[in-house]
Amino acid sequence: MTVALAASGSGALKQWTVADGGNGHFYEAVAVPSVITWQQANIAAEAAGGYLVTITSEAENNFVFDLIDEPAYWNPSYNLRGPWIGAYQPEGAPEPDGGWEWVSGENFDYANWDTGQPNNSGGLENRIHFGNRPGRTPTWNDVPQDFPEIKSYVVEYVPEPATIILLGAGGAGLVRRRRVRKTR
Repeated sequence: MTVALAASGSGALKQWTVADGGNGHFYEAVAVPSVITWQQANIAAEAAGGYLVTITSEAENNFVFDLIDEPAYWNPSYNLRGPWIGAYQPEGAPEPDGGWEWVSGENFDYANWDTGQPNNSGGLENRIHFGNRPGRTPTWNDVPQDFPEIKSYVVEYVPEPATIILLGAGGAGLVRRRRVRKTR
C-alpha cells in the first residue's frame, strides 16, 4: 500500500539517510495541543501511513532524540515527559522488564532505559516514552498506556524501494505502509 505523506505542520519530517549510517526511513515528531494516550498515538501513526517509532540501536535513538530535543515535544510536569515510542509490554509478560515488543514486530534487542527503569510502578506500566527527568533526556521510561502527561509521539515511515518523491521543501514522500502487528 502506498500513501502520500503530508507533513502535519506540528513536527519535523526528516530522513535518516543510509549515507549517514541510517536505514533510509523517514521520521516525524508530532506534538498535540493537549495530551494523547499511547493507543491514540498508535492509531494516529498508522492512519498517517507509518507506525510509532521503533528504535533498534543507539544510533537510531540518537537520531530520534535530535528530532525531538525541543520544548514543543516535552510536557513540563513533575519531570519532563517526552514523546511516545512504539514499544509495548503484552499482558502477562514478566515484570518489570520482560516481554517488551515493538509495534513493527522487530526484535526488542536494544533499550535505553533511564536509571531504575523499567520499574512497573503501580503495576500497570506497559508502554514507553522518552524522558522522566527535570531536563530533556534520550533515555526511556515505562508508564501506563493511558498516562495523562504525554503530548507528543514519533512516527516512522518506510519509503517505497527506489521511489521517493519529495513534495515541496517540507519533505513529504511516498511510503510503503509497513505491516504493523496489532497490540492489545
